[in-house]
Amino acid sequence: MESFRIDQPVEILIVDDEPQAVKYFKKAFGAKYDVLTATSADEAETLILSGNHNIGLVISDQRMPGRSGVSLLNRIRNERPDIIRMLTTAYADLDSAIDAVNKGEILRYISKPWDLRVLEAEIEQAITFYLLKNEYDMLLRDKLSALHRTLLRDRMNDLAMLSGLLPYNNAPLTMYHYLKDAIAETSWRPSAQKLWSQLRIRDHWRIPVEETQRAIDLSEELSRETLHADIGPGHDADIVSIVTSCAEAINREIGAQQIFVNADKPEIIVAADPTTMQKIIIQLMEPMSLWPSSGSTVQVNIKSDTRNSEDASVELHFELRNCEPQRAIQDCVLFTAPLHTAPKRASDYLRAALSIGHIGGTISSPPMENGYKQILVTLPVRTNNGGKKINTVPKQWLQDLSDEYEKWVLGTLDIAA
Repeated sequence: MESFRIDQPVEILIVDDEPQAVKYFKKAFGAKYDVLTATSADEAETLILSGNHNIGLVISDQRMPGRSGVSLLNRIRNERPDIIRMLTTAYADLDSAIDAVNKGEILRYISKPWDLRVLEAEIEQAITFYLLKNEYDMLLRDKLSALHRTLLRDRMNDLAMLSGLLPYNNAPLTMYHYLKDAIAETSWRPSAQKLWSQLRIRDHWRIPVEETQRAIDLSEELSRETLHADIGPGHDADIVSIVTSCAEAINREIGAQQIFVNADKPEIIVAADPTTMQKIIIQLMEPMSLWPSSGSTVQVNIKSDTRNSEDASVELHFELRNCEPQRAIQDCVLFTAPLHTAPKRASDYLRAALSIGHIGGTISSPPMENGYKQILVTLPVRTNNGGKKINTVPKQWLQDLSDEYEKWVLGTLDIAA
């Protein structure tokens, strides 16, 4: 919820079930401040949570029918911690007021009957504190926004550099497409904002250590189990059978018909180790099965392209309807929330993509549109065992990624908002 608004005057909300007390307060301070009134805790809560007011200070009586002032102010602390809270109470309720101060539920308590000079001084201090606190928070948001953008750029560059060291053919090219598709996924931006907003400035000192360890762990994870399907001639894999069996295994695990497979031929053979190819496909499909909303499906369309015998290929079109961005983003290693560990599915998915690139295949993921997500995989019919391994990332790729990153920054404006 939007809190402090610099274009509106700060308002004070006085909450008291006695109409005379409310009228007396407004007469005393209405000329100097914008005063809102409520005669019950429920009415006050509705005003505050409506988001239609720029309330900076709430002063509530303790004894009111239905709910106490402490109950109201505790609720405000949970929902709108930026608002300053004060309790006004008679002498008989001082114990509950002191307890509320000690628990952090209120800033001050003011005894009844009011001494207007004392009350005015307390209000001035509270408003000044509110303004200073929000100015400080705005500066922190700006700093966090810059920190988030720097962190995202560093991760992108680290992954590009890591790809040149991984034991996969064409890893830099595969990583380039992986990162570019992730940055171009505009539907992920709100989810990224929500995930990354958990980072606080006090965590700043931990980030370099955590990020370095995260990069090391990911490097070890991707290198530990290499999925090289092209282990030599004499290994044939029926891609239709493999995809179908993987879909059936995932459907059994889910307990529902989640993934449907359709092929233009009953059998399509590629020159690859079938056991390894099955691992690649399962690591690719398992995360996808979790991205659609409940009751939605994943459609896999398999099509062979043999128009050119030298470059014959198999195309796998994964179609996800009602795909939920907040689920899909969890399986992208680039956007793992700071100081959190990416799920194993995320590294498995990236490993599967690298394995597809290793045998000369490609994987791409156009931006989601209205919940419709496509993932396009191309596999060569004949694997290229002697294929050239690209050990470095060409400069134009890094510049292209940098350009995509700038579009991301302009699109999100404030990733820490």
